[in-house]
Order: sequence, then C-alpha cells, then structure tokens
Amino acid sequence: MIDRSYKELLKLNRYPHTWCPGCGIGAVLKNVAMVMKELGWNHQNTTVVSGIGCSGRMAGYMNLDGVHTPHGRAITAAEAIKTVRPDLNVLVLSGDGDLGAIGGNHLLHTSRRNPDITIFCNDNEIYGLTGGQAGPTTPKGTKTVTSPGGEHYEPLRFNRLLTMKPPYFYARTTVYHLHHFQTCIREALLYKGFSFVDIISDCIELNGRRLGFKTAHQMFKWFDERFHIVEGVREHLADDELGIARKDTEVEARVEVEVREKPEVEIESLKSFSLEELTQFDGGQGQPIYIGYKGKVFDLSASPLFQGEKRMRCHLAGKDLTKDLNVAPHGDDLIFKFPVIGRLKE
Repeated sequence: MIDRSYKELLKLNRYPHTWCPGCGIGAVLKNVAMVMKELGWNHQNTTVVSGIGCSGRMAGYMNLDGVHTPHGRAITAAEAIKTVRPDLNVLVLSGDGDLGAIGGNHLLHTSRRNPDITIFCNDNEIYGLTGGQAGPTTPKGTKTVTSPGGEHYEPLRFNRLLTMKPPYFYARTTVYHLHHFQTCIREALLYKGFSFVDIISDCIELNGRRLGFKTAHQMFKWFDERFHIVEGVREHLADDELGIARKDTEVEARVEVEVREKPEVEIESLKSFSLEELTQFDGGQGQPIYIGYKGKVFDLSASPLFQGEKRMRCHLAGKDLTKDLNVAPHGDDLIFKFPVIGRLKE
C-alpha cells in the first residue's frame, strides 16, 4: 500500500492548486513533503520561507508556519529565523528567478556565512509567472518573450557559484529522475549547514511549447538527454551532471619554510648607557639616533621617521621610550627591526 501520510504536511483544503497542468512545481512540493514526513519534520519543528513567482507559492500549500517574503528576500528571512530559533528546521521553497536574479546577492553572502538552512530551487530556466521572459538560468540561444532571436548570454551556473569555497553542499537533480531527486532532498535536509538543491524542472506552457515540446513528458525526456547521474559525492559537478557536490573543510597547502633566526645578542656584552649619556645621541651635529626600550638601546638612525630636512619626530631621539611604546598599538614593530647597540644602566 502506498504511504500517503505525507499529505499531513499539505493544506489540502486549498487544492486544486494554481499551477498549470504538467508543471514540475507540484512534483517538487510532493517529494519535499514525502522526505520531510520520513524524517519526522512537521509543523512543530519546521518552518518554510518562500519568495515571489510560481515556485514561491509552494509555501502557501504546506501545513507549516511560513513566511512569504518580498521578491529575492526569502533566503535572508530564512537566515534570520534560524538565527533567532536555532531549534527549528528552516527551508526555502522558491525558483531560479527569485533566488538567482533579484536574490542573487543574498544567495552569495548567505551561503558564505553557512547557516543551517536548506534551499530548494525549482529551476525551470524561465520567468514563468510574468509571461515567459529570459531568466538568470535560461540557456544561451533559448527563444523567449524577451529574446525572440535566442538568449544572447550564458546562464548563471549555481553549481559554479556555490562550490567556490568550502564548506558547501550543492545538489543538482531533475523532476524526471525521481529516486535521485528524493536522495538529494534527503541528503540536503540532513546536512548541517547551508545546502542548496538545484531542481531542473519544466514550465511546459511558457517555455516548453516555445522550445517545440507538446507535452511535459517530452520535456522530461529532454532532461534525461541533457543530463546524466554521477555516483557518489564529488567536490564539483560539471554542467551536464546530476549529483551531489560537497566539501566540508578546506585543506590548506602548507609550505615548510626554513627560518634562520639571527643569533641573539648577549646584552651583557654591549656598551652600557646612562639616561644622561643617551640624550647626547639625538641626531644633532652628526650624532646617530639612539633610543632606549626595555633596558636596551636601539640605533634608529636609518628609521624613515627621522629622515628629511625637518627631521620629524626627533623629539623622541635620545630618550627611554619604554612607557610610550608599551601603550602604542605598534610599538614593538617600530623598534625591533633596528639593531641593538647597547644597554641602559639601571
């Protein structure tokens, strides 16, 4: 018997839904609900956030507390909820236009901060709600309302954007590859951190028919021709691969450098100066520039602070600057690059 308990997570009183016949959004909603039910996610421990567009309407059909945000702001709202309520499971249901175009900046920086939220992107490669304009993921050459001669530009590749620097979890699947689809949903929900599932979906009415497809099933078969599944977890996915790209930490290449330290000068063997003697070395009348610091005498004659006609900061020369430099933010750095030539008498 088929388990239909996932319907507890749907607001069935709002059906029939508003999506066109054959639209892939229904498959996204159903399969997300099925995996959530399997994992025990429900209205007591989970909230959903959506943006604007056909895909953004998914949140309204889920039997969960949810937030419907302005265009492009779904991810920021989800991150805020997770920050305030870290005990909640937080997921975003939206589309490639909302997440990748006006919401692209938030996608970039939220993924960098790596909050524990999951994004399900219904990627139908078109602006469907507004009539079929070219969107951020529309393939080059595609004829749309705004590109009747074919889209001029290369599409935004979520797989390249979101796998630039670890930690990351990116999965690409399609509404046709059902078992693979559910696996990606499950792994994304279980991942502790920012996870993004790029679901290649169909918009038969406002994209598929312009491409020459008569039915949604024909578009599904086209997805099967365009993409192939790769097994296991990879660090990156090629543009024609379906799978999971994941990397939790970045291993930095360590280069062993031999550091030869200068031998420590024995302070007892150096000439000793009294404070009165030290004042003579202020750079005047051809004298070098000495200062005292922590019982040592440094020769700062080569310091750029004491060069030039105006001899700036010469009021510091010939003095014990221990107290002054101890409270300066870069005191040690100003002194230790210069040679030690003596010691101060106690």
